[in-house]
Amino acid sequence: MQKLTTYKTLKVEEREDGIAIVKLNRPERLNALNFEVIEELKNYLHQLESAYQVRVVVLTGEGRAFFAGLDLREIGVIDQKKIPEEYLRFKYLAMKDKIKRMVIFQERLSSVILGLRKIPQPVIAAVKGPAHGGGFMMALASDIRVAGENVTFCNAFINIGVSGADCGSTYFLPRLVGASRAAEILFTGRVVDAKEANRIGLVSRIVPDERILDESLAIAQELLTKSPLGLKFTKEVFNINLDAPSLESAIQLENRTQNLCTTTKDAIEGMMAKLEKRKPAYDNW
Repeated sequence: MQKLTTYKTLKVEEREDGIAIVKLNRPERLNALNFEVIEELKNYLHQLESAYQVRVVVLTGEGRAFFAGLDLREIGVIDQKKIPEEYLRFKYLAMKDKIKRMVIFQERLSSVILGLRKIPQPVIAAVKGPAHGGGFMMALASDIRVAGENVTFCNAFINIGVSGADCGSTYFLPRLVGASRAAEILFTGRVVDAKEANRIGLVSRIVPDERILDESLAIAQELLTKSPLGLKFTKEVFNINLDAPSLESAIQLENRTQNLCTTTKDAIEGMMAKLEKRKPAYDNW
């Protein structure tokens, strides 16, 4: 039986095989991020930090879009002198000082990006249609990106009178496509289509739109064949070593991680399965 977690703006399906499919469920707004989405994503990502029954996360959107940036119609409430009653359940919006509201909102929004990197599970973004603004950053913060033929990426922040440096854009994009390409994309706010995204290495692969989820699940199934601890440490070390000050520092961390992994039963099982030409039977968490 598949476990379904109930949220207002998310569809979360935790499958028995260890894959969680997380869908943003605001198709009528092209899955634009609002206050509710941000809080629910924060909540679920926090749960995933210790949800060891979940091995891999597939992140996508309901309908024809991935995440079409911020819902400016709702987020504009932050700047109002009097906050409408229905928004006061988000306690920081009850603050009289508009600057304080924005500071806390920005921290909560960016914490979702940090959460995608912090959780032990690899995150596969199944990206279709618009992935703009915050949606672009959600895709960048994922570990693997599978995109449809009609995908578009856009650093929309720069096009609405604010900085294009937001939610990790200046961290992730240069590391994925190089500094020069990243600067041009971030500064201009132009749209990057599927063909270009594939050519510059922004995504792992491009597939027909109707196959995006199936392709992402196939990758997730492949990841399930790996040792749970080995996969967790691979994500952890990969992210830490993006900022390694030297090759020596990176290898030192890899050495310690590898030494830990080789003391587990999974290491013995993996080696024996290789020798016996069979699939390994790793222990679950």
